Amino acid sequence: MEQNKMMEIEQLLAYQFIDQDDQRKRAYICSPLSAKTDEEFVENMHRAREYMHYATKEMGLAARAPHAYLPMLLCDRIPNERALALQFGLRLLEESDILLVCGDRISLGMQGEILHAISIKTRILTFSHQMYLKVCEYVRKENGDTELVEFDESRPFMAGRE
Repeated sequence: MEQNKMMEIEQLLAYQFIDQDDQRKRAYICSPLSAKTDEEFVENMHRAREYMHYATKEMGLAARAPHAYLPMLLCDRIPNERALALQFGLRLLEESDILLVCGDRISLGMQGEILHAISIKTRILTFSHQMYLKVCEYVRKENGDTELVEFDESRPFMAGRE
């Protein structure tokens, strides 16, 4: 990603929670972090920021993606630190109005977030038919309410397609 675009994203995200009277819905970004290489891992952190930016700017949501920043503070390869990051993420999800399932695959961490969203009856929005079917499958296995799962095909960027 070009440097200017990343700076624009960082600036918008830095100020998105300044206004305490903000009435926007809070969206939790659920997207892959795990990767085969270190470069792909960092790329996934940046992609999470791009999803936050899109959700904020294009969807009018207050977006949060702990995996966009926590790996800079906690090492994902150290089990205790990974557990702490996952615990923080699940707690943040509890303070969110909606879970946005972004990207083109569901990682193990995402699966935990989706299952937690189901257990606390949080709305879930998917952006590809494939993800919608997969999330509905999780919901049925957990005896959850499939009415809480929605599909929005009008935002291909959030599905991991440019």
